[in-house]
Amino acid sequence: MGLFKNKIILYIIVIPLSIWLLFVGFRNERDPYWSELDTLLTKKFYTLKDAGDSLTILYNDFHKVQNVPDSQIMQLISKPFMPTMEFSKLKEYFMFFDDKRSTIFSAVTGSGNTTLVDRVANLIASKPEHKMVILCAPQFDLEYNKKYIGRFEGDKFVKGDLLKFWDKCKQNPTEKFACVMDNTDKINPETFFGPDIWQHFDDPKMQVIMGKDTITKPDNFYLLFITQTGVGQKIELTNEHLKRMGGMIELPIHPNELIMALREKKQDVIRDLAKKNKIPPQTEAVQKDIAKLQNQLSALSDTIHIKKMVYFFKRSNEMIFERYSHGHQIGQWSDIRKNFLPSEFDNIKKIFKQHVNAYHPAQDLKDADFADILYTINNDGAIPNTSPVWKTSSKLMEMGFASELGVAGSFALISGIVGWFYFRRRHLYVKDFTVQIYQLIDDFENKKVNYDEAHTKIQNIKRTFDDLVLGQKVNYNEAAFFYSFIEDKTRYIEIAREINGSFLRLMDVFLEDNILSQAEYDKLNQFLEGMKHKINTPQYMAYKEEIERAYQKFGEKI
Repeated sequence: MGLFKNKIILYIIVIPLSIWLLFVGFRNERDPYWSELDTLLTKKFYTLKDAGDSLTILYNDFHKVQNVPDSQIMQLISKPFMPTMEFSKLKEYFMFFDDKRSTIFSAVTGSGNTTLVDRVANLIASKPEHKMVILCAPQFDLEYNKKYIGRFEGDKFVKGDLLKFWDKCKQNPTEKFACVMDNTDKINPETFFGPDIWQHFDDPKMQVIMGKDTITKPDNFYLLFITQTGVGQKIELTNEHLKRMGGMIELPIHPNELIMALREKKQDVIRDLAKKNKIPPQTEAVQKDIAKLQNQLSALSDTIHIKKMVYFFKRSNEMIFERYSHGHQIGQWSDIRKNFLPSEFDNIKKIFKQHVNAYHPAQDLKDADFADILYTINNDGAIPNTSPVWKTSSKLMEMGFASELGVAGSFALISGIVGWFYFRRRHLYVKDFTVQIYQLIDDFENKKVNYDEAHTKIQNIKRTFDDLVLGQKVNYNEAAFFYSFIEDKTRYIEIAREINGSFLRLMDVFLEDNILSQAEYDKLNQFLEGMKHKINTPQYMAYKEEIERAYQKFGEKI
């Protein structure tokens, strides 16, 4: 009897403990940022709109003045619009110029670099007439040199706009002046400034004589360069550039600004909705506008969806950084923040793909590359392949553990992890089939397969997956996720087919008389613009080219 009781007690302890150990051993780690987002989405950010007093103190300390109205200082950063950023960010880069006179601001596309530098320059200059902006474009180096530095007309040297600006600085030595050179990487700075002034930047004591004038850079002149990071650069900036231009500040990507922008968009939608609701009478057009705004408000109020969107933005940029470079990333001020509806989530992925692939990397960015990020999103923050059992087995394989064990030890190890692999296999089924669908969509978008072939292959994948479900090799939740996913992709292909059919029918109708009138040409373009958000860029360009070919061949002769 005592032995029986001991066995019962042992079972009561061992079985729950074994279950708990299995649960812990096979459970993937949770991404800390996924949890952190719960706090960030409700956090009160100290924005520029809130920082009137702090901005005044910062401005007065820099200019050594007092009693400047808050409204006057606020105007310097709010025109033509108030940037969506924290006060601490503007403060950090503005205070950099306490003891510096020039620097390069470098950032990726869509990071708000130009807006930030523009507002910093406004605060430095304090007056519009104390600020100069130079917009650079490729192959205009020599023209810019003549326009901004100067040129000789016979024996006479005629100063350019920048040297005239320097004269203005010297005439007002107690005030500050700022010049912003945007897209500096598009030109050669040495050609722009000329060899003498370029050398003067390196050695301020060097005299530059042009005509009868001695040229020196004023002490109250601040020069702010803006460049695009990495692969977008036309001119590679070397150490020689950096030491003459004041070094470089690389602006990081700010996911928090994406959160702030979505909050502001929500407030804008609420205001627009209130205005629309007051419009009498409620015509059909007004009702459509109200329905659209209500749909937007619902999306912007859905914290679960916004959480997924911000997480995808941050982790996708990090994945791109690891696979390609910092310069391939895309910032929070890009079109990503415009695609905030749940139905537009795939558009964000397309924006990343098109941006990266436009640089023609050795290996294109594909839908399948986002699989791990989407897994985390769809599994409440769980990071794939991070369970203790997975990491331990991977480490043992890296160390060649199996080759060091005897036959008996290897057999014991394999027996111990067979159950775990069986458990993991269900998840891998879903991931493998998802990757197949992503690859198929890539092939479809790149015209490697047509509509019918894509539809047939999707149905074949679905039938194979059906067999797994019937064989109970995939559980209900995993099956529900995959069926929803495959239905969405099937609909995407069907929409593309419908658009193609509508386009071809329009072309047939308009070309019945072998003439494409201006009105018909405009209607084709209007139809294409209306469908632009439903198709990818290569498809859009193909239709665009088809319209232009038809117009060149059958266009109405006037």
